[in-house]
Amino acid sequence: MTFDPFGDFETEGYLQNTLKLQDPVEVKEAEHLSFEASIDDALAYLAKKKPIDYTTVLKTHEILFSGFYPWAGKDRYELVPHLAVFKGSKDDPHHTIFERPDLIRRSVEYALELAANKKRFRARPGEVMGQLASAHPFLDGNGRTILLVYMELCFRTRFAINWSETSKDNYLRALSDEIRDPFQGHLDGYLAPFISDISSREEWPQMIGGIKGLDGLDKEGITYESLDDPEVQRLYKSYRTIPLK
Repeated sequence: MTFDPFGDFETEGYLQNTLKLQDPVEVKEAEHLSFEASIDDALAYLAKKKPIDYTTVLKTHEILFSGFYPWAGKDRYELVPHLAVFKGSKDDPHHTIFERPDLIRRSVEYALELAANKKRFRARPGEVMGQLASAHPFLDGNGRTILLVYMELCFRTRFAINWSETSKDNYLRALSDEIRDPFQGHLDGYLAPFISDISSREEWPQMIGGIKGLDGLDKEGITYESLDDPEVQRLYKSYRTIPLK
């Protein structure tokens, strides 16, 4: 099934992109060009923003993708509040259920609250990334937006993840486990060997461009269903317990 939450794929292309592209390869290439052209601006914005809050996350997405998606900077709750979004089939052990649209902001804010505890954040970096990823704020561009925000959060705690040394498949598997079963160390354990000290942001643009799997939480295997569906409601009740305040 084509990911078509707006219901206008045939006339407006994938997610109403400015070029009205429909071919997945062309969409991916054009989207990545928009991302690469805007990395410096997004990083500069994040470096100056204090504190980082939910509006920061929205603005970062807007900076990165407004050249390709007219709706960039708007979350799922604003655009499609009636839809639940998933990754993978229901019989897949790594099936991922992303946050309900009405709880996206609260989920992101909880992740930022976790990151504010610097000692805990460095010891358990996967908890923050898992919480941000489970929120899945946007219809597309989540992985790249979240990565830039996460890197800035790490920098303010004086550590970094050596993403170039990670494996796309292993990382996404650990991330899926973290989303499904949070705060049990799934992603903490995976990221631990790649933690290092950091004192400069200078090499970030070049490093980010070479990271594999930035769009691993978007496009491939993404589906959606109505929140009014009783089965969807049952899934949300049984899927995961998040200690949100």
